[in-house]
Amino acid sequence: MSDEEGSGFSGDQVAAAWERYRERLFEGQRRLSEWIVDRVDPQPGETILELTAGPGETGFLAAERVGPDGRLISTDLSEGMVDAARRGAEARSLTNVEFRVIDAQEIDLPDASVDGVLSRFGLMLVAEPARAFAEIRRVLRPGRRLAYGVWGPFDRNPWLTHLVGAILQSGHALPGDPFGPGGPFSLAAPDTNRDLLTGAGFTDVDVEEIPGTMRYASLDDYWDMQTAIAGPVSGVVRLSTDDERAAIKARLEPMLTPYRSGDGYDFPSLAVGVSAA
Repeated sequence: MSDEEGSGFSGDQVAAAWERYRERLFEGQRRLSEWIVDRVDPQPGETILELTAGPGETGFLAAERVGPDGRLISTDLSEGMVDAARRGAEARSLTNVEFRVIDAQEIDLPDASVDGVLSRFGLMLVAEPARAFAEIRRVLRPGRRLAYGVWGPFDRNPWLTHLVGAILQSGHALPGDPFGPGGPFSLAAPDTNRDLLTGAGFTDVDVEEIPGTMRYASLDDYWDMQTAIAGPVSGVVRLSTDDERAAIKARLEPMLTPYRSGDGYDFPSLAVGVSAA
């Protein structure tokens, strides 16, 4: 049995969920995506690399800027995510995008071969970020920029805080350390990013907080989406009985009361945008 099978979720299942919710996931953090692409500043004819691309929407913004003579290399470690990005580009009639399965910690590209690198909500999930940043520095042409986004502090992202709390209070354990290497909040602190980037040889590091809002039409909408797209959470929920899922939801509902907006919920979120040359 693989680790994914034992945890109750697979990369393909999570990729399918991200594709299903792709528009909402992108639009909910569009400001961050635009910040990332603006910092990379793609120009017509350039080659831009997107790492941990997921369904690819952030990179598609760059593809539009580099034009038909440029190229976006859209990559992810999950083949399912790469396939989802390919379908997204086809739906947008983008013909200047190359799709590849690539590990951000071991980028299969020549030295100094790209004009910019971008990533949204993925670099915090790599097990060895120092390796990833060293590889990014290697493939970037001199003077060009990396820009990426990660989640800010756990307590500034209640859209996830309360769901995790309800799961833990119901007696379930989540795999991994959310604050350790590879965890969703492993790069939440500005100094952590600065130290890793300067250690990899980057200079001119800029870190900016980028607030957002996560909107859900109902408790069921929130539950269905979040338990589908978050791998470890998805695994716990999938392996739970109907009664156990009902108990988690019963604990969760009163926690979400402060975020009610009409019939739905509006959760504040905080991302951290980072750029370096």
